[in-house]
Amino acid sequence: MNFKPLIAAAVCALSFTACDKAADEQKKANEAQAKANEKIGEVAREAEEKIKLAQAEADKKIAEAQAGFMKLREDYRHSTNEGLVDLDKKIADMGVKAKKSKAKAKTELDIKVKQVAAARDAFVTDYKEIETATAVTWDATKARLDKQWADLKALSDS
Repeated sequence: MNFKPLIAAAVCALSFTACDKAADEQKKANEAQAKANEKIGEVAREAEEKIKLAQAEADKKIAEAQAGFMKLREDYRHSTNEGLVDLDKKIADMGVKAKKSKAKAKTELDIKVKQVAAARDAFVTDYKEIETATAVTWDATKARLDKQWADLKALSDS
């Protein structure tokens, strides 16, 4: 009996089965890859949406912080301008008082008026820096101006 044809038939049958198994395995791998790609796309879309929401929230907070800073600066500007108006009135009153005073008092008041006016002018020059002050430099700028203002008030009140 010749077993060669029988063996050949068995090998062919196994080969077809193996080929079918390989094709099935490849099909399963392709389906798994397609599902993975779908999930990756879904996760990427979700991540992109979360990024957009986070950026929108950050933009909103930045806008609120900027608005708060602008209000803080405007409030400071307003109160300082009111103080300058009062100081100008005080300087004018000292000038009028100097004109009405006798020689020694007049000289002393004239000197004081010049000192206060010069200190006021120096303050106003520095005060213009609030226009360019940022939130980062605001505290230092404001502290320096507050110190100058306190010194100016003390000089005008003495």
